[in-house]
Amino acid sequence: MDKRKPLMHLVIWFVAILVYLNLGCSNESPKVPTQPEVVKGFAFFDLGANSHYSSAVRRKLGKKLGSDAISRQNVIDLTIYSSAFFKKHFPELFKLNRQLNLPEGERIEHNTTKLMYRYARLKETPFKDVTLYFSNDTGNPLFFKISAGPDAAAIVEAIKKKYGAPQEFQWKDKDGHTLFWKDHKDFFVVSSTKDRLGNPEYLFCIYHVNNLEGMLATEKARNLTGQEKIREAGESAF
Repeated sequence: MDKRKPLMHLVIWFVAILVYLNLGCSNESPKVPTQPEVVKGFAFFDLGANSHYSSAVRRKLGKKLGSDAISRQNVIDLTIYSSAFFKKHFPELFKLNRQLNLPEGERIEHNTTKLMYRYARLKETPFKDVTLYFSNDTGNPLFFKISAGPDAAAIVEAIKKKYGAPQEFQWKDKDGHTLFWKDHKDFFVVSSTKDRLGNPEYLFCIYHVNNLEGMLATEKARNLTGQEKIREAGESAF
């Protein structure tokens, strides 16, 4: 046994060196983004405009909403109900949505993380479908879209108490009604309609416009840098 001790010590030192090199040289930071002490703007489960996505956030959401599906590099469509409806009532958001999806007819993917929850009702919530987009560059929320059933009526009243009196309008068809709040550029839109059986259903949408515009600015700068590199490579070829 004594003859094996030097060998064991050598193995322990070798493993320790590998661990040290892995932590010191890895490009992946082990740090988890810290959440703000005060959540700004419109929030869903305490995720506001200045919050940051992380694996801890995903675990927390999973406890509240159940299992999720996750995708990265996503198309973002801000439209609700129809393009005509969106353009008429929310021209600012309609214009932003055009910017997110230019050139038209092409599949424009953005550097984002999308979380989708389809079984939140199993967690005894009123939510039927939850889709959340986050920027991969900053971790900030971009766009939240949540549909709910009749039990969400109480949520609408709670939102009114939290954010104050909304702007609102009645639809000309489908017995629809929309409330919305605006915080600087950001929007919180809540619409109620009736399903085919006459039961109320709700759609909650949070548009973090400042964060979306920041993402577009980052993408533009990244594209310009890429184009410059291509130009320089071409010029240096001859």
